[in-house]
Amino acid sequence: MQPTRMRLLLPLLLLAPACPAAASETLSAVIAVTKDEAYRSSRVDWPRVEAEAAAVERAEGEDAAVQFVVRALGDRHTWYESPTASRPPASAATPSAALAASAAPRPIAVALPAAQGVPVLQINAWSGKDTTAAASSVRNALIASLEQSACGLVLDFSSNEGGNMWPMLTGLAPLLTEGKLGAFRDAKGAEVVIEKRDGKIYMDGVENRLNKTLSQTPARLPKFIAFAIGKRSASSGEITPIMFRGQSNVRYFGSASAGYSTANRAVPLPNGGRLVLTTSATLDRNGNEYVREIVPDVQTADPIQAAAAWINAQCRTSASR
Repeated sequence: MQPTRMRLLLPLLLLAPACPAAASETLSAVIAVTKDEAYRSSRVDWPRVEAEAAAVERAEGEDAAVQFVVRALGDRHTWYESPTASRPPASAATPSAALAASAAPRPIAVALPAAQGVPVLQINAWSGKDTTAAASSVRNALIASLEQSACGLVLDFSSNEGGNMWPMLTGLAPLLTEGKLGAFRDAKGAEVVIEKRDGKIYMDGVENRLNKTLSQTPARLPKFIAFAIGKRSASSGEITPIMFRGQSNVRYFGSASAGYSTANRAVPLPNGGRLVLTTSATLDRNGNEYVREIVPDVQTADPIQAAAAWINAQCRTSASR
C-alpha cells in the first residue's frame, strides 16, 4: 500500500560507537529507525539485538546484519532490499515481491460472469503510475456491474495481492457508508483516520486527490455486498476490504487472507538499499486491529457462489417484509 500522508522520514541518527568495531552507517540507520518507528519495536530486546547484529555484521557482512534486525522484529511485512537487489527475493514475506515480478499485470477491475444472477466485480492488485486512470476504471466497472442488479454485488478480492489502495478505495467509495472507515495506528498509539465525507475519501483530514476525478456515481446502490477473500488477498488487497468491515450490509466469504494488512513506509538507506518498514496496524471502523489475517464470516472453498447465495437469500427476505 502507498498511503500519501504518512509522516516524513525522521533524521537517522547514528548510534554512538560502543566498541572499536562499531556498526556500519547503514546498520546503525536501520537500528535507529526500527527502534523509533517499527510497529513491533516495543517487543524487541534492543540491547541484545544491537550486540548480536554487530557480531553478525563482523562475521557475515552488512546485508546479513540488516536481515537479522528485520527478523528480530518478528513482523511478516517488513523487508530489506540490498543495493544489488532490484526487488525483494521471491521467498520474501511480502506480497509486493510477487506483484513486482508480474510481467503482465491484470486490469485493476474486471467484471466477471454473474453468479446466480448476482454481478461479480473482481478487483486486482495494481501498482502502476496512472492512479487517476486506475480509479476511473474501478468506478466505471462498478457502475456497469450495478446496472445488472439492484440487490447485491460480490467484490472478488481473492487474488488481490496489493499495491496502491487508493484507486481501489476511491473507486468503490459509493458502496461505503459515511463517517469513519478505519485508521492506521502507529507504535506510539497515534492514529491516522480514513473516512468518507460527502461521498469523498479523506485521510488524516485531507481529501484524496482522486476524488476530484470521480464525478460519476452509480444510479443505484446494492442492498447487500459480499467480499470473496483468500490466502492471496494481501496488503492493500486486505486493507480495502477492512475499510468495509463493520458495515451492516457487508459479509465476507472464503478463507483467511495472507495477513499483510499493516501499513509500510519505504526508508532509503545510506548504502543505496531500502528498508520497507511496518509502521502501523490497520484498524476497522470499530477500532478492531488487524496485524494478521482477515478471517471471513463464512469459510468456504467456493466463496463467489456462497456469497451469491447469501445475497439472493437476503434479497428474498427483504422483499417479503
